[in-house]
Formats: sequence, C-alpha cells, structure tokens
Amino acid sequence: MRGYYFALDDKLVQQTAAGEVALKNLRVDDYPGLDIDRSWEAIHFLLCGNIADGEPPLGYVVPITSDQGIDFGSFGAFVLRGEQVAEAARAISELDEAQLRLRYDFPAMVKEEVYPLDPDIVSDEDQDEFFAYILQYYNEIRRFYSQTAAEGKGLIFYIF
Repeated sequence: MRGYYFALDDKLVQQTAAGEVALKNLRVDDYPGLDIDRSWEAIHFLLCGNIADGEPPLGYVVPITSDQGIDFGSFGAFVLRGEQVAEAARAISELDEAQLRLRYDFPAMVKEEVYPLDPDIVSDEDQDEFFAYILQYYNEIRRFYSQTAAEGKGLIFYIF
C-alpha cells in the first residue's frame, strides 16, 4: 500500500470534499504529485505518536483521519485545504533530522505493527535503516508541502 499526494487548486479541493466534483473524474497525472511509497503510516506515527489519530498541524502531514476523508477506492482519500497545507508546512519546516530522531521509537513502531514493519521479520539492526527510509520520504514531503503552500494550493492524499 503506497501513499500518494497531489496538489490542486484549493477551490477544486473544496468542491471534491463537498462531493461536487468526483475524485475518480480527476486525472491525477495532470497535477503535481508525490509518491511516498509505503512510508505513510510510519511518518504519521513518527509525527503523531499513533497510527490512527493526529492533532493538527502534524496530523495534516499524512492526513488519514476520518474528518478529512472522502469515499475513494479501498482506503478512501483525504483532503486538505490550502490553509491546512500551509499550517502543516510551517510545522514540519521546524522539524529537522535531530528532532525527528528524538521522536523515533523503533520498538514502539514494531510493537504497534506500524506499516510497513513486519514484527515477525524485523530485527534491531533494521532500526537505522528504517529511520533513513522514513527520513528520505519525510524530506520529500517537506519540499512538496512547502511548494504546495507557496502556491496556495490544497491537496488530496490517498493510499493505493
């Protein structure tokens, strides 16, 4: 299961959230996007401390809460208005690698079965490698959110 963002005009995001525009009718390739591979739940856990909820603004980074959800595919899609993207962009611009390392709790991630970790095959040696994997996509998200916020756009995130 991979996570994908695409940025679009804030008005179109709002219309999609309201059901006025069907997400399935949007051509995702027509919009700037970012594939974050399977890192989505791990990044959410790192920022929010759990796999289900997340308080704004860090909960906006990988928006997977029901109040942001719309019906789409097997897992739904999640919308953020431009102001929410800007709020998240400011929050993550202040979180660097050193601060993320302080938040990183590999044993808790294994215990909570944070995707894509498989507790049956993970070992402690994977700790640094997994952090590097998360950090790579986190940095890409930071750039994507910064650019999206600078353009005043909203975004849609979905898992496929």
